[in-house]
Amino acid sequence: MPWDDNNVSKLRELWDQGLPTAQIGKLLGFTKNAVVGKAHRIGLERRPSPIRRTAVKPDRKKARSPIVPKLNFEVKKEEAKEDLAQQTFQPAVNNLFTKSVKRGCEWPEGHPDESDFKFCGKERFEDKPYCIDHCAVAYVIPEKEESEKQQIVQRA
Repeated sequence: MPWDDNNVSKLRELWDQGLPTAQIGKLLGFTKNAVVGKAHRIGLERRPSPIRRTAVKPDRKKARSPIVPKLNFEVKKEEAKEDLAQQTFQPAVNNLFTKSVKRGCEWPEGHPDESDFKFCGKERFEDKPYCIDHCAVAYVIPEKEESEKQQIVQRA
């Protein structure tokens, strides 16, 4: 339904009476937003918002400001050093990753569910987790290097 002169005149009358925009829309057959838009376009007086804002907004700067601790700058240097020595963290559990204990070859022998399951235990090869024999099985040599090694073996 388009806005005609009759609807615009009714809108002006109902607007001046102070009826809510939703009620004006129902009486004229338009939506609330259509009434508000038409009232704005024809220059009717603006109305205050129906939303009541009585709550006081909190000051955001105060809410974000950190609590500044009171610092005591008169502490003697000797006392400060003693406090630091007492506060040094000492772990109760040894770190397994930083220990330099050399373990043997970690190649599993048998099935973990079997009673005779164990690890190889031979001396490790360089920084690998396996001995030289199991390194040969575990690590694949690229084709280029493999052909060079075969040539070296054939010369010897």
